Amino acid sequence: SMAQDNGYYFFKHCMENNEQAYLNKKILYIIDKKSPDYPKVAPYGQNIVSFMSLRHMCCLLAADLIISSDSKYHAYATQCRHSIFNRYIKKKKSVFLQHGVTALKRVDSIYGKGNRSACDLFIVTNTMEEKIILDNFDYEPAEIANTGFARWDVLKDCSQENHNILIMPTWRNWLDSVSDENSAYFRNYMQLLNSERFSEILEKYDLQIYFYLHAKFQSHLKTFHIASDRINVLSFGDTPVNEMLMKCRMLITDYSSVCWDVCYLDKPVLFYQFDYDMYMQAHGRYLDMEHELFGERYTEYEKLIDGIEEYIHNGFKEKEEYTKLKDYYFEYRDNDNSKRTYEYIISKGY
Repeated sequence: SMAQDNGYYFFKHCMENNEQAYLNKKILYIIDKKSPDYPKVAPYGQNIVSFMSLRHMCCLLAADLIISSDSKYHAYATQCRHSIFNRYIKKKKSVFLQHGVTALKRVDSIYGKGNRSACDLFIVTNTMEEKIILDNFDYEPAEIANTGFARWDVLKDCSQENHNILIMPTWRNWLDSVSDENSAYFRNYMQLLNSERFSEILEKYDLQIYFYLHAKFQSHLKTFHIASDRINVLSFGDTPVNEMLMKCRMLITDYSSVCWDVCYLDKPVLFYQFDYDMYMQAHGRYLDMEHELFGERYTEYEKLIDGIEEYIHNGFKEKEEYTKLKDYYFEYRDNDNSKRTYEYIISKGY
């Protein structure tokens, strides 16, 4: 559906470095022709495969390796139990590029070795994450590659001329069965976004808020009624996520691993975790979020506004205590993550 994540940037690296010629293999990217990102990949011509086309099915059955930011089963839409495609896909070697750093949400029951969405090579970003995978997912050291995320290769700070703060909460599974107005998620964000004090601060410092709803919450978009014209609610797909991350001055999130992308750019991150106990019960975590985060953590919107105002006053400069954690949270910050990942895959003979 998109060309914005690790899969796209890894594919882009392979195309720009003519890795097809070196390997004597075709490298293909699957995408829906209706995707708003399709024009971005169209210049790659025959290397682009239209999602759910006959060619897609043939290429998938013929593939030697599936490389994805999600489970290899996402390479095809039909998920019925006895699908012949499921039987063939199960036999395919796969490299898991990941969609986000594995730390703030337990997913070993999904991606752990022996589970349906397991992979042959698990890409990670630092030694802390590598230890999490070793301790919880049952993979061997040789099945984990500490090479970094492909999408980080293109990140650069573009916030100098902008006055934007990005708010980007993640999804909660329990919201599937709760009506909008009755959820703590809705109430807490409405309190923040409709706070008179918050509106005054935005006006005083000429700031814009971009509130980016998770893809699974798009059907609830109409529920968010916000008084201030300085607060913009964005729908999934309106703007590429990495563009928003590069342009914002700071990020406010809860448990989303997108916080690592912003930290990579040396920008401040604030964590708004008003439903921490419920999240822990439903999802769990690997990283100790009460003591090991690289940004201040808040459970009340009034205190969060205090934290936002403090960063406004210091010019949105990341605090030194968090800057010192960079070597711990990032193995590499050299924009060669795709190259390292490619070389590791080749070295394993996949």
